[in-house]
Amino acid sequence: MSDYPEIAAHVARDLADGKLTSLREDGLYRHVEFTAQKGWTRLILITWPFNLLVAGSHGSYHFERCGKDTEDMFDWLRGIRVEPDRWASKLVNGADSVREYDQEKLVAEVKAEVAEAVKNGAPRGLRAAVREQILDSDRLCSRDWAMQMVYDFEHGVTYRSECTCGAFQDHDSYDEAVLWEFYRHRPAGDHKVKVRETGGFAFSDVGDWRLDKVSYHFAYQCHAASWAITQCDAARKQAEVAA
Repeated sequence: MSDYPEIAAHVARDLADGKLTSLREDGLYRHVEFTAQKGWTRLILITWPFNLLVAGSHGSYHFERCGKDTEDMFDWLRGIRVEPDRWASKLVNGADSVREYDQEKLVAEVKAEVAEAVKNGAPRGLRAAVREQILDSDRLCSRDWAMQMVYDFEHGVTYRSECTCGAFQDHDSYDEAVLWEFYRHRPAGDHKVKVRETGGFAFSDVGDWRLDKVSYHFAYQCHAASWAITQCDAARKQAEVAA
């Protein structure tokens, strides 16, 4: 079973004719390689107590786990679900080393919040404005640019300047609301003015959005490692029967 069935299928196609070469088989110390006969794919698995190195054509990843059930890292992987998102936490370099920006997740977050706002009576033209200023932008492929566009986006937002003396004024821009105290109200004495939003739409809690995914190459190597261990076990059984 797999969280990424399309990648599992990719691995199966690439290594369907993979030739197994065992360079070392000494208990917990192993070095095995698979080389595709048609194509460029090469996979390397090296183990030592509590450690597994998966290397080859799709990059190198070092897993380490310390526990009674993980001294043999082949045992750790045998028969379990391939879950690259979980397995990333077992990397020596940390999970962040294999995570990357997922544009599809940002688009989904944007659409979900806009849909909820429209449902609750957002200003007219919100969907069109979001489409024009964010979703159709060629900068969406960059996480930094995409987040900046989302943070800066406003539609139909109004502001109110309120003074402790009771005076107030509504504005169409934040700058006008801030400047009202100095250029319009001009209070005498100990007055304090605050500015608050009174309507319109802006994205909220953007910093809480989860916009990452594991890289394709890391997910590929997770599936490849699982596939390889199955092949190694099958080869070992076949050798035992032949003997």
